[in-house]
Amino acid sequence: MTDEHIAKIVEEFRLFEKGELDKIDEVGFAKVATIEEIARNNYVLTPGRYVGVKLELDDQRTFEEKMRKYSKELAELLKREKELTAKVREIFETLGYGLES
Repeated sequence: MTDEHIAKIVEEFRLFEKGELDKIDEVGFAKVATIEEIARNNYVLTPGRYVGVKLELDDQRTFEEKMRKYSKELAELLKREKELTAKVREIFETLGYGLES
């Protein structure tokens, strides 16, 4: 977590301490649920039931642009995977434990 994340959490907690519960309602981050609301949800405390999920829509790029970006990212990750796998194999061999293929 960044300092900004921590500051945001502390800010919400301070509002709670002050009793300013109506100010704590940000989709995807924080919400104060009442006992009645929790009862309606069969006392399930999964955060998503109360806080919800914040969807960040990026309609500026086309599907093709997004897929090109994701393909490039995946290629980099797969390259990194090969490098890390080779490093792990090397370490195991150095320790005298070859990995079976």
